[in-house]
Amino acid sequence: MVDSGNKPKPADGHESAVGTRRTPFLGERLSNIASPYGLAMISYGFFLFACLIPPSIYSHYMSEPDLMFLDPATILFYTLCVASFVAGARVVQWLFPFPRSFADRRFETRISPTVFLMVPLTVGIMVTALSVFLLIAYNPDIIALLLAQQGGEVKEVVASEIASSFNLAPLMLTGIIWWAFWRSSDLDLRGWRNRLVKCALVVAILGVIAGATLILSRDILISIACGLAVLYVIRRDAKKAVSFRFVFGVGAAIAICVGVLFFGVAFLRGVDSWDGQVHTLIGYTAASYNRLAAVVNGSLRYPFANRGLYLSSFISFNHTWNRLLPLGRVMNWPSQLEVWGAEFGAVTRAGLDGTLIWSGAFGYIFSDLAWFSFPFIFGYGILYGLTWNWIRRGKVLGVVLYPAFAYCALLWVAANSLLDSERAVVLVAALILAGYERVFVRSPRNESAAARG
Repeated sequence: MVDSGNKPKPADGHESAVGTRRTPFLGERLSNIASPYGLAMISYGFFLFACLIPPSIYSHYMSEPDLMFLDPATILFYTLCVASFVAGARVVQWLFPFPRSFADRRFETRISPTVFLMVPLTVGIMVTALSVFLLIAYNPDIIALLLAQQGGEVKEVVASEIASSFNLAPLMLTGIIWWAFWRSSDLDLRGWRNRLVKCALVVAILGVIAGATLILSRDILISIACGLAVLYVIRRDAKKAVSFRFVFGVGAAIAICVGVLFFGVAFLRGVDSWDGQVHTLIGYTAASYNRLAAVVNGSLRYPFANRGLYLSSFISFNHTWNRLLPLGRVMNWPSQLEVWGAEFGAVTRAGLDGTLIWSGAFGYIFSDLAWFSFPFIFGYGILYGLTWNWIRRGKVLGVVLYPAFAYCALLWVAANSLLDSERAVVLVAALILAGYERVFVRSPRNESAAARG
């Protein structure tokens, strides 16, 4: 007999390697890093960091007063929001106890496992390539404008039209990429089959990057990077191979990747000086919490606040949804362009930089619900708890939706994006893939005894 080189693992499934051994206490904390609780703590940590930025440094780069510095009302509100979110996720865990370990699913597909993964990937790549081709065909000047660092003009003149028509394919492909990345481990492909699927994943990722770059969508670029990182961490945790060194390395890799994507888009928009890049970075991150402080303390009030518009941009502004259920007409809601345009003047009147309008996810929710925001954010926690439960059980809805939700939690500093049209597209992708698996997967078996319980 030829020794395959595979050494037996301990009965409890834990790796015996020194580099991945963890104490129970430390292991539990590291296992939570990609959970709703870990994601909430990461965003909360950045919020506290932003509130500690010295006003002299902040005002130097942003040319506006620092309202968030150790502001008690803002810190109290944000802390209660995080607590409400965590409580919602905990309720789901109490009602539907999570498996102690991730389900080790082995699929028996009705077709070749390689074909099973390649069909959605190939279709997604082809549709995205067609979308990019049509985008360039209908907007032949777009590449020249980007190369001339006039991305700002592209965004202002045609961004709304382009985004509504040409972001669907990259978003759908993003969901397919997350699914294929996860299922390729479930199917345990080897040799050329594994290399073929990995090559298809790389091509798919490049397709998403190309499509998102042409429409200057930071949302798509950062979401695919964050989603893949979260899935990778969860996969490592399933193998009990998460250590502080690993978490630090992944965090550094995410920061570098997101930084390159962020500054790359800023460069295409014509921002090429150091001060300009720092202003852009702070403007899309910490400055949102400065606007949150203004909203909480009453110095910033958006003209269309208190009307429910900021709770879900999908329900408020999506044309397809409002054709089926015309809430916009019944509630006499303004258009998305009107709401967006009115925010600039409101921020300027508050004595802040009027070109930066974000007040963070919780700031927008506060604009509609004020101090009654916490039950709504508790509902957010329930949604996260459900998708976290699903991904721990290897269910396709969790595999596709949880990375999208994780991205939204990490980007609480930006807009209230969980219930927007982009996430609705990912939900559609998840439902299509769930139907696809129902047809082509025989009966997944959970081989983990803990998962069976």
